[in-house]
Amino acid sequence: MMDKYSTQKEDEKFRQILTSARIEAPENLRHRIMQQIETEKALVPQGTKRKKERENNMLREMGAIFGTMYAVLGAMVAGVYFLLGEDFLLSPQFIGSAILVGSIFSLLWLISRLDSHLRETKKIR
Repeated sequence: MMDKYSTQKEDEKFRQILTSARIEAPENLRHRIMQQIETEKALVPQGTKRKKERENNMLREMGAIFGTMYAVLGAMVAGVYFLLGEDFLLSPQFIGSAILVGSIFSLLWLISRLDSHLRETKKIR
């Protein structure tokens, strides 16, 4: 019990010595530290934003291209159904033209992805 009490007294004395020997920082130190932090933030490249932008661009491009494809296919189906009837929807000519439209839009998406990839590699260099 006495050892614990003497240890507490020693700790208290040590704290008093440390507080009395403390050196006060200059007034403008905080300003200089904040300025240094802001400078470092400005110099560090912001890589996380680019990755999110890239993902958003890919989804936006994909949605735009394939959304347009489905709109064109829907218009084709509606036009053929009202003009030529249900029998022509199941014919090889219509299925072939639907596959052609899907292939063209898929090729357009592939070209846009290739273009985005080439632009990204050009930015990195």
